[in-house]
Amino acid sequence: MEFKYKNKAYQFPTALSDITLQQRIEFDKVHGAAIIELQNQIYKTDDAGKSLPVDEVDELFFNISVANKNFSFFTGIPLSEVEKNIPIETVLNIYHSCFQVLYEQQENITLQEEYLWNDEFWKIEKPQLTYQSGITFNELIVSKQIVKQIHDLGAGQWESMPYLAAIFLKRENEVFDENWLSPDSERVKMMYELPMDIAISVGFFLAISTSLFQKTSQSLEAEEVEKDQI
Repeated sequence: MEFKYKNKAYQFPTALSDITLQQRIEFDKVHGAAIIELQNQIYKTDDAGKSLPVDEVDELFFNISVANKNFSFFTGIPLSEVEKNIPIETVLNIYHSCFQVLYEQQENITLQEEYLWNDEFWKIEKPQLTYQSGITFNELIVSKQIVKQIHDLGAGQWESMPYLAAIFLKRENEVFDENWLSPDSERVKMMYELPMDIAISVGFFLAISTSLFQKTSQSLEAEEVEKDQI
């Protein structure tokens, strides 16, 4: 969506494909902690974990704050300038009209056989250890190490995605190379430029596949225990 401010045209994303994985990670770095802190101040629970009543004014303030931060980040207009000079109604109208579409797209992600990106076709490789799986044991171990390292560093949930995408998102007949996972590698740099519709698809696919793999493993373990008890 294009809008004008001080006789200059600005763009605001209207599709997940308009946002890169790098931008999503950077947004968390810049505003993530402040949003979470404010969220925790407003949305509280009692000792039993039940949600407490929320003050409507505080909630409105929170929504405006989040809208301002997104508006500033994706347009490049300084946050202080957005808060002081741009009417709240303008910010909220653009934010809600655009991000409502983004949320709907995210909720309705459809996994595809292949993705066209940078004029090439890419496929997401299943992280499952089966006779039909194209992934190697080493790739699975490396991916788990990446997630653990990112978690230990206390980084955001998207921080590991460029590295995981470097492993599981491949061109036809590509073979995994551990050199891809160097922070300065061209492969990782490329994955930072992934549009968010593909990045979310990779994350969604990995979550589903990992869950199925864990359930299968747990089922097999239960069967083995049952056999031992016979």
